[in-house]
Amino acid sequence: MSAVRPNLCPQLSEDVVSKLRSAGVKTVVDLIKTDLEGLALETSLPYKDLVIIRRLLLAQFSTFPVNCSDFYQTTIASSSIIPTPAEKLNELLDGGLYTSEVTEIAGEISSGKTQFCLSLCVSVVMKARQNVVFIDTCGGFSADRLTEIAESLYGEENLEHILQSVKVIEAFDIFHLMTALQTIKDKMVKKVDPFYDTLKLLVVDSITAVIYPSLGGQQMDGHGLMVQLSLKLRHLAADFSLCVLATGGKTKIGITEKGIEDWT
Repeated sequence: MSAVRPNLCPQLSEDVVSKLRSAGVKTVVDLIKTDLEGLALETSLPYKDLVIIRRLLLAQFSTFPVNCSDFYQTTIASSSIIPTPAEKLNELLDGGLYTSEVTEIAGEISSGKTQFCLSLCVSVVMKARQNVVFIDTCGGFSADRLTEIAESLYGEENLEHILQSVKVIEAFDIFHLMTALQTIKDKMVKKVDPFYDTLKLLVVDSITAVIYPSLGGQQMDGHGLMVQLSLKLRHLAADFSLCVLATGGKTKIGITEKGIEDWT
């Protein structure tokens, strides 16, 4: 919680703050919890001034109350489950991939991770009627393969719609990736591109391709970059109700609740 400091509100002058601190009131929480009558006697500050200060700080730092029913309805409206192309996997995941979460799939090279992502892109476009952003970090994206999957599942008549609903961004290092994520966030906040109004799936293929180069050599801030990247992905998922899917190789790093961690 914020410390009590001068000019935090108009009544908090340096003299008032000094008297409050001498009485053991150092944070906003301290002031809210303290008995104001006793504090007025101890500091010689007018009781009415302390009441005004408390009310101003409560208005500034308190959250607005939310009706439980309204909160529940908002959560239901913003959350959804995206079925994967694999029925058995959907059973294991209780229906599929959840929005507002970051999911990572990992495996050996050529084990089908990109194929799974492409199939999921087609599924999201056709079943959920939502758009997809596919961030390619290793040159693995194939428009021809996406076309084959789309035609085999939904026919040539839906091909143009599917291809127009999948936006591909290339980012071959961690800095370009974070710039791309920030651009996506800006467009969703500003609503300058109608494509992002119905964005539901964000794919990063692969996450390890941009993380590994930052962990050795001259990169001294590699772990800090991993934390920043993890936070950007999690904030995008939570703030915009996106399903974020990242792929990774069979390595000793992974996405956890604490961020992208090195398990070596």
